Amino acid sequence: MEIASSVKLPEGKGRRILVTRPQPAAARTARLLQEAGFIADVFPLTQTQALSPKVEMLDYVAVTATSINAFRHADPALLESLKHLPLFAVGVRTAEVAREYGFQTVIEGGGDAVRLAQTIAAHLPPQAHIIYLAGRVRQPVFEERVHTTGIIMQVYDIYDTVATNVQPDAIINQPYAAVLLYSGVAASSLISVQEKTPAPLFQASVKFFCIAPRVAELLPEHWKNNSFSADHPDENGIFRLFQHI
Repeated sequence: MEIASSVKLPEGKGRRILVTRPQPAAARTARLLQEAGFIADVFPLTQTQALSPKVEMLDYVAVTATSINAFRHADPALLESLKHLPLFAVGVRTAEVAREYGFQTVIEGGGDAVRLAQTIAAHLPPQAHIIYLAGRVRQPVFEERVHTTGIIMQVYDIYDTVATNVQPDAIINQPYAAVLLYSGVAASSLISVQEKTPAPLFQASVKFFCIAPRVAELLPEHWKNNSFSADHPDENGIFRLFQHI
């Protein structure tokens, strides 16, 4: 999932937004909302944590990543050993961070998994051997699309996304205009918080802005009926949903 924001938000006019994504990305989103005049409450429902895979250093011709968390959580020695290779990044923000971590040849993949697979296939021949620095929680579409090209992709889980132990007191019945949900894990965590809370977390008018339809589908009916799904699985897509408030 690519997170890079260039969409112009409407005037916030003091409306309150709940940002549920993990830090440090949540702080960046909150800043963008505040600059537009919204009140942004950061309430991370998930966090990312490093894993320690045993990586087999084969004759890779390229690297690919679909999240900036791959760089944040990877062993620095692993990144150092791969920096001489071209890196295929899912989109603009991931490409920016890849360059910050020292990758010199970075190819942007178009912003989503399908376009990234197409970009890799356009640059590399079948049977090329690449390494994917992945998150443990992910959708299968990218790997499926790469597999159909004949490219051999070695996948290593670099980080995991887990629910946080949050207390709902700070958000109960606040006059939120919208809740931003960036993952299925966050949606499931929010449902769990509500199930453990006697009072409704939100007023009936709140809207749920989801990164993808699969996230909206996880919501209970009374939330799903007031949910909207991004037209593209990135923060620009979520910000375009602000036309609904």
